[in-house]
Amino acid sequence: MITFRKTILSAALATTSVSAIACGDGSGPGSVDANGALQSLALALQGAIAFGPLTNPEVGNSFAGVGPLLTQTTITVDGQSHQVYALGVRESFPEGTCEEDLFVDPEFPNDPGICTPPSLTTALFFWQSHSANERPDRLLLVVTDPGTVSFDDGAFALPSAAFAFYSEAGNDPWASLSGTITSAVTSLNQQCNVQLPAYAKTGTCSIGAFNEQGQIVLEPFLLDQPPIPTQMTVVIPPQTLHGLLLDITEVQPVTLPPPVAIVEQRVVSPRLARLAPQIIRAR
Repeated sequence: MITFRKTILSAALATTSVSAIACGDGSGPGSVDANGALQSLALALQGAIAFGPLTNPEVGNSFAGVGPLLTQTTITVDGQSHQVYALGVRESFPEGTCEEDLFVDPEFPNDPGICTPPSLTTALFFWQSHSANERPDRLLLVVTDPGTVSFDDGAFALPSAAFAFYSEAGNDPWASLSGTITSAVTSLNQQCNVQLPAYAKTGTCSIGAFNEQGQIVLEPFLLDQPPIPTQMTVVIPPQTLHGLLLDITEVQPVTLPPPVAIVEQRVVSPRLARLAPQIIRAR
């Protein structure tokens, strides 16, 4: 059971649900400063188990040293360029760590003797915000690994496939269908002090440079409706972002919340039923 992917995807779905996106200008990064932009992103991620440092509602204050490094860049959505804030998060784990060691699902115990190395350990956030006190107006979340990785609409069955979600004010979210992304992460040898994810017992944080380039084809993300024959293309031009390198030195198990078990028993989408508790609840 790919529990790490399941938890990250739950965070992604909560982030990109309609209820998590504010209505605002959306024409650029917004009138907020870097710390305000981080505060806005934290509001969208509240309640997510993954991306621990970004789920703190006071993230704008706790990231005082990170805010000045927050990147302002551009992405292209169906040929239209948008100015956005951008941030990367990369996690590393001790040798021999198993995804089965990170999460416990009371309804679906892990199979004995199975060890799945952690995958999809790099998250990229691109967003626009007009207020530090409201969720982003536009948000693209990409979860991948270093190197060149393909997106696949069967990603939920492929540990090596990247995935992405995109949403903007007043519209339903989109999910990746195909494409590729190339990611390379290097340390800038600058320490940071942030809250670690719940599954990290100990660890350290440093600032890193994320060299990114990709093109993603997305389709409407519909849990309980027939597919809509329409697509969207998002391009991430070659660019360097700044972000957090979380070196997790000791892990501890986290029990997944009850909504996960409830959704696992509902037939809403064969590939997402066990992965989307928060967005289903929001609907």
